[in-house]
Amino acid sequence: MNRFIYKKHIPVKRFGQNFLKNKTIINKIIQKIYLNKVDNFIEIGPGLGALTFPICNIVNTITVLEIDENIISFLLQSKYSKKIKIILTDVMKFDFQYFFSLNKNILYRLVGNLPYSISTCLLIELIQYNSYIFDMNFMFQKEVACRLLATPSSKEYGKLSVLAQYFYKIIPICSIDKYNFFPNPKIDSMFLRFIPYRVHNQNQINRYFFALEKITRVAFQHRRKFLIKNLFKLFSQKTLLKFNISPFSRAEDVSVHQYSLLAKNFLKLYDSF
Repeated sequence: MNRFIYKKHIPVKRFGQNFLKNKTIINKIIQKIYLNKVDNFIEIGPGLGALTFPICNIVNTITVLEIDENIISFLLQSKYSKKIKIILTDVMKFDFQYFFSLNKNILYRLVGNLPYSISTCLLIELIQYNSYIFDMNFMFQKEVACRLLATPSSKEYGKLSVLAQYFYKIIPICSIDKYNFFPNPKIDSMFLRFIPYRVHNQNQINRYFFALEKITRVAFQHRRKFLIKNLFKLFSQKTLLKFNISPFSRAEDVSVHQYSLLAKNFLKLYDSF
């Protein structure tokens, strides 16, 4: 038997296919994300059904976004095929804004074992759709998960930490050793749950995301420089002090709350022009 074949499928490296195979871990994830039969699930990269099929045991339907036509053939041949709505797409080109806007009364639950090569970019894209999302439940490489969970003054804390933690409460579900996948990736993983903070409508979310993304991009561009150097084009020393931010602190020393205050100040100035 070909050692590169798993369930009659050869994993495609360019699609980042590493299939979760440990049923104990799969069951733990399913239990911790609290399924209901009427949930509106979107799964990104269903693979060979490790999460898809257990979800189908509970929910009425699930929409899956998949780029690999061979995977789609596999799903269509499963006993759950009538419950699975399949969209053949490259998720990085998928128009989430349009999809979510088709029914603004629905809150979607997102789930997936994300390809490591796109996980960060995809999450930053999805963060913006807070008002359409009930929760997000994703597998990340452990290094990215640590950045998402990081606290100020740590080396992992950065732009991704601030953006994710401002819009979502992030709950670690479980750490997963690399040997629980086929083929084995080079690094371990962690499964995280994201629960939105319902504090803004979608227009406000778009505005705050725009401001926070710009401020944190500039602030963390040169991590070792003082904020007075990094942010001088956006904020005066007086403004930083107003929010109890030392001009001679570094980007990693500023809390998510303080960044949100800077974003609010930035938007006031932006609107005045």
